[in-house]
Amino acid sequence: MGVIMVPLFYTLHLQNGFEVLALTVMLFSLGIYYYGWVRYFRNGRPYRLLFTPLMGIPVPLALSPVLYFLSASVLLHSGYLLLFSFILGAGHIPASLSDYQRNA
Repeated sequence: MGVIMVPLFYTLHLQNGFEVLALTVMLFSLGIYYYGWVRYFRNGRPYRLLFTPLMGIPVPLALSPVLYFLSASVLLHSGYLLLFSFILGAGHIPASLSDYQRNA
């Protein structure tokens, strides 16, 4: 809930190279996330595709949103979003890896 609500209270900053890099990482991770869902639906929705590596990225539908929100914390200069992104990653990534290994 924190990664959804916190950004509503911050403004976007694009003044230096780190922020432009963060925006680039955000767009890349968003593209990976959407591509993962397109791959899932186009291939008949097999459950394993939710966790199958994509372009060498393990559990891309778990990693890409975490990476997106970590990058957003840089753009928004938000320590709270950074904290909530780590919490999201600490739960979401291990759970997805576990599910991938269980269903592989």
